Amino acid sequence: GGAVCALLLVGVFLLVLALPAAKTSTMMSISVGPSGDCLLWGDPHVETFDHSFPNFYGEGEYWLVKEKTVWIQVRFLATPYTNGLAETHQISVGGPFMNGHSVAVGPLETGQITCDGQPILQEFPSKGPCAEVAYLDYNSEGKIVDNAQGSLEKRIVHIELPERVHIQVMRWANHINLKITMHPRLEGQDGYCGNFNGEAGDDDSDQIRTRMGGMVAPSELLFHHESEASTVPQHLTIADCHQQQREHAMQLCRSMQPQAGGVLLDSCVFDLCFGGDQYAGEDGLAESEA
Repeated sequence: GGAVCALLLVGVFLLVLALPAAKTSTMMSISVGPSGDCLLWGDPHVETFDHSFPNFYGEGEYWLVKEKTVWIQVRFLATPYTNGLAETHQISVGGPFMNGHSVAVGPLETGQITCDGQPILQEFPSKGPCAEVAYLDYNSEGKIVDNAQGSLEKRIVHIELPERVHIQVMRWANHINLKITMHPRLEGQDGYCGNFNGEAGDDDSDQIRTRMGGMVAPSELLFHHESEASTVPQHLTIADCHQQQREHAMQLCRSMQPQAGGVLLDSCVFDLCFGGDQYAGEDGLAESEA
């Protein structure tokens, strides 16, 4: 009897060893270290996971996060309201960690919230899943915009994703602001949000463009079609803003964002110069987040 039981146990053990690994195990990456945030706002300005502040110009689709399983892409488009400057128009999330599904969010007037290309959360507020791999909550709660801007209505999509990835999307009329929260990956990652290696010095605009190349390859595009992007990005600096307009922008930014300084104040002045006064409120980020 004992020998038979032993043989049965050995057989079960060998059978377990022979079984293929769970499918989900091949779809996950190993995260290491504490979480970090990547922020995008304005025309468009970026704070990487490692707290570098690159600026990118030009329309098209680009990688925010490119990693073995986590794929996050952004679409920059110029609008009639930004004098030809591109701004953040849409985000799309997909890749193996989404099991082939995708979530995309665009602005209020010229975009939608979609799951696999189909509109969802068309009422405000609302909440619901996307294909059982993501959960979205569309409400007015969040800290993307400075608390001082209480007069502005906030419409934020909170996206809970696998592998402890969380995204907040602030929807404005013609553009969006983003906050991506995730942990660094053991096998590395890159994109316009930086390589998340703890070094801010290797995430300036030129270094990221050199590593990532140009726009997302058509074969890797998460969006359902490519944008009709201008081939020549318009590259303006604050020196292109007339002194009178610059002084007006500085005064309004200080009034609307009294806590802002440094990069945040500079980006507000830039966006008001070339995009209009509405950016004084729409650009506002809590000082603790930048």
